[in-house]
Amino acid sequence: MNFQDQRIFEFTEAVASKSPTPGGGAVGSIVAAMGTALVEMVASLTIGKKDYEDSEGEMERVLSEASYRRKRLLDLADLDAQAFDEVIEAMKLPKETEDQKKIRTEKLQTALKHASETPYELAREISKVCPLAQFVNKYGNKNALSDAKSASWLLKASFEIAVSNVEINLKLIKDETFVSKIRESLSAMKGMIDQCFRDSNIDS
Repeated sequence: MNFQDQRIFEFTEAVASKSPTPGGGAVGSIVAAMGTALVEMVASLTIGKKDYEDSEGEMERVLSEASYRRKRLLDLADLDAQAFDEVIEAMKLPKETEDQKKIRTEKLQTALKHASETPYELAREISKVCPLAQFVNKYGNKNALSDAKSASWLLKASFEIAVSNVEINLKLIKDETFVSKIRESLSAMKGMIDQCFRDSNIDS
């Protein structure tokens, strides 16, 4: 499965189908990648422009990092679908005998952890892109301000998607230490991201 090679129409058709993958997690990754691409666009429209010389060096760094993060986000779309497919396969395992039940439970728990780790990684990637979006909102070419704001809105929505997809899996995971660690980390990320978007003034 490689969503990066699909046309937009093909991807949306796949999402619209009755197949559970690609689902919200993959869509969140694609949307975050689009938001990151807008960060790159604003940076590109700023570099070399008159009146923006003071921020050019940092803008070039933003452009480079955003390009790297965008590719990582696209990879996560495929990984998310694969992780969910693992959960489905584990759920299909037989559970008629005690041994079968034990094997099924173990495989399902492992699959659920993978399925929560992928959207968690999406949230982490967005937390890395958020300061880049913040920078282009503040110092980017003013003629592309709506694009900078669009990037922030897309990233904010994608972060909420990531959190929702983590939580739905955590509710089924029995490893309390694992669950607690992920939730603690997500909470810290959410605080940072909320502040980042407030500083970007995307509501104004």
